[in-house]
Parts: sequence; C-alpha cells; structure tokens
Amino acid sequence: MKTDAVDLTLFLAQSVVDQPALVRASRRGSTVVVRVAPGEEGRLIGRQGRVIQAIRTLVRAATDPAERVNVDLDAPRGG
Repeated sequence: MKTDAVDLTLFLAQSVVDQPALVRASRRGSTVVVRVAPGEEGRLIGRQGRVIQAIRTLVRAATDPAERVNVDLDAPRGG
C-alpha cells in the first residue's frame, strides 16, 4: 500500500520542528508544499539542506513511482 504524500510530509515535518501544531502541508499539482511556524524554516531545511532532502527522498520512496512528487517549503515573503 502506498502512502499519501501530504500525510507523510506532514508527519515528517512535525517530527522535526519545535511547534508541530503549526505545520501545514497541502498539495499543489505534483508538489507538496509545507508551511511551518515563523523562525522554524531552518529546522526543516537542516544543515546544507539535509533534512528537507531526506524528507523528499522518503516521500518519493513511499509514494507511487508513477506519481512524481516534489516537496517544497513555503517560506514567507518579504522582510
């Protein structure tokens, strides 16, 4: 049985951050977009992008091979 990409991404992202209740994941086409609490983007990205890359790898491995899934971080815009 293959896993839903949004649910898996949400679970993995919540496992990494300090405020898991504020994590949101949604589907936009073939991309799963993750939003975390302000200031926690770095925890999701990890050193040199290792955490987000590991999440991408796990999500791709757990979903249907015919379904090409990408995971992106929805970072706040502006400054």
